[in-house]
Amino acid sequence: MKKLTLLILLTLTTLSITAQDLIVRKNPKAEITCKIVEIGEDLVYYSATLGGEERRFSIDKNNIQYIKFANGEILNIENSMFGVNNYQDNTKNAIKFNFLAPLMGFSEFDYERSIKPGQSWTAGLGIIGLGFETFGVEAIGVSLSGGYRFYRSPDYYIRNMKYAHLLKGSYIMPKIKLSLINTELEYYNYQHDYYNGIYPYESREENIASLNLMITGGKQWVFANRFLIDLNFGLGYSFSNLNEDSYDYYEVGLLYGVGTHFTYTSSLKIGYLFHDKKQPKVIPQ
Repeated sequence: MKKLTLLILLTLTTLSITAQDLIVRKNPKAEITCKIVEIGEDLVYYSATLGGEERRFSIDKNNIQYIKFANGEILNIENSMFGVNNYQDNTKNAIKFNFLAPLMGFSEFDYERSIKPGQSWTAGLGIIGLGFETFGVEAIGVSLSGGYRFYRSPDYYIRNMKYAHLLKGSYIMPKIKLSLINTELEYYNYQHDYYNGIYPYESREENIASLNLMITGGKQWVFANRFLIDLNFGLGYSFSNLNEDSYDYYEVGLLYGVGTHFTYTSSLKIGYLFHDKKQPKVIPQ
């Protein structure tokens, strides 16, 4: 009985000595069998046998995919640049207003939500006719738009680097926009006016449906985690159900981006940022 007990103790001791931790490294991909000594804020320290001796090493946490401990427990390591937990204090939602749009005869509102670090989606609503100036073009309608943003990542990474804010920085965004407009268009009346020697115009009411496919680029600034400015410019193609034989069809397309042609867009937006839910109050010590 004593021999059996001694054998069991020796077996357990051997297993405890041979059981080791495992670090799965990203670049270059490798598995490091070792003993974890310490997990710091930036580095993980471990010991491994090299040259017949136990030596101590360190590895950047951003270069670790996960750590598997000897007891089978797995610890996933988040990259400081893209780890969601590193941006818990960032506002992830924004409501924006196109600041210059009313000067062109319409109003435009956008909503942006961060999906993960470096990426977000946007949705927009435009009300055509809700503005201060129409440049002689009387039109009413609505536009709906959507896009997916890719914020620029740095050219190179250093330890503990992360975005200044989830919604801050340069970006590129594929965008789609649908516009439905009712307007009065003037056409040439080719019956010659013998008294005035001109061709008079004829007004018609038209319903215009237009689809825009665009690539938009810009830069967004965030201030105090609550206020933003978004400046962007985009190029693309527009497709419409109406032929461009109207006298003032060009003006409608210029103002509201409708028509069947190569088109462009630009805007200066201001916005307000907010959290998904109310943040807990911090009690001063």
